[in-house]
Amino acid sequence: MNVSIFHRPLHQLTMLLLTASIAAATPRHVDLPTVMKLAGANNDEIELAKVKHTETLAESKLAWQRFWPSLSLGIGYKAHEGSIQNIEGLIFDASKQQYTVGANLMIDWSPGDLYYAALSAQQRALAAEQLAETSRRNIVNQAVNRYFDLLNEEASVAVIEDDLRLTEDYAKQLEGAVAAGTAFRADLLRVQTQVSRAKLSIRQGQESRDIAAASLAETLRLPPETELRPAKADLVPVRLVEMKGLASLVSSATQARPELKAADAACNAAGIEKDRARIAPMLPSVQAGYTGGGLGGGYSGEWGNFDDNHDFFVGLSWKIGPGGLFDRQRKKIADAREQATQLQTSQLKASIGREVVEAAAKARSARDQITINDEAVAAAEEMVKLAKERQASQLGVVLEYLLAREELTRARLSRVEAVSNYNKSEHDLQRALGR
Repeated sequence: MNVSIFHRPLHQLTMLLLTASIAAATPRHVDLPTVMKLAGANNDEIELAKVKHTETLAESKLAWQRFWPSLSLGIGYKAHEGSIQNIEGLIFDASKQQYTVGANLMIDWSPGDLYYAALSAQQRALAAEQLAETSRRNIVNQAVNRYFDLLNEEASVAVIEDDLRLTEDYAKQLEGAVAAGTAFRADLLRVQTQVSRAKLSIRQGQESRDIAAASLAETLRLPPETELRPAKADLVPVRLVEMKGLASLVSSATQARPELKAADAACNAAGIEKDRARIAPMLPSVQAGYTGGGLGGGYSGEWGNFDDNHDFFVGLSWKIGPGGLFDRQRKKIADAREQATQLQTSQLKASIGREVVEAAAKARSARDQITINDEAVAAAEEMVKLAKERQASQLGVVLEYLLAREELTRARLSRVEAVSNYNKSEHDLQRALGR
């Protein structure tokens, strides 16, 4: 059983140092690789899953250790005063004592139950390991999505700030034109209104950015007041999965997803419990023991007569009734549990198939939306250029220029969102495929 993912002291130390450095800096800039590392090493949900796996692994080892015989060492003293009955039935007075020194080796096995219980515990440990890996992947994917949400908000604010700067420059030009009598004051007021609207959008975007940063800090288990800022270099579309046929993608997911591996292990455990209910009662329980040491004593105050003493015994037994032979209810319970795990596995496979199809559809759609937004940005830039040329040659085209700037800003914002959504969908598809 592979448990290497749970024993990385050097990696954990690196993550702690990285977390400390992030907490000490202002502003706290993080990139995507850092977010993924922190999410995978600094989250208590993942640690809880690891603890569950450690517990089930110990239970599995303990189940096999129950085959070991028990050994005890001891000293005993026994005395009797007064009436006693011998084996012929005669009652008489006696005064005697004895003492023992030695070891006792005991075996009390129900080999069927012990064997199948150990196999079942082994499968549960395997399931817990896969569930821990599932938890890790889910947390990392959540961190990635929240990181791109933050990146989208930060980039959107930057786009609007750029629009605000250009609009303010245009307002200054109009102020001069109004003072010279070559422009209408209404046009200046219209531009100033656009400036106020851009400032309002920036403030709203900053609010959304801070909320997204708080959500990311929660996933990374950083202090809630941490002001995270993303790396702008991550705002590029990155293809992570080569698109193939959906059937091929679904087949790949059903082979790689740790949830299905955990479900298969649970099915195996249920099958083992079914065999246990059917076969284990037919195997006899074994009781055996050996006591070796010395025995001494005698009448009244005698302490001598010490010599070797050895006792052996062995026995076989079958249990009849509940938990043993002819226990039909136990078999029915085991059958029902096996059927339940099989149904749950079937539901999980259907859910994974849906996740793969949805993630692939979103990735293809987001990629197409980027192309469409590129076209929209190019058209809007040309429209702004033409409006600016007209404004330089004649008056009365302020509204046209503002509408062109507004269309360009809207197209740029839409492209930022499309790139963020595309990268999120690629990571979602990668997680859906179990990679």
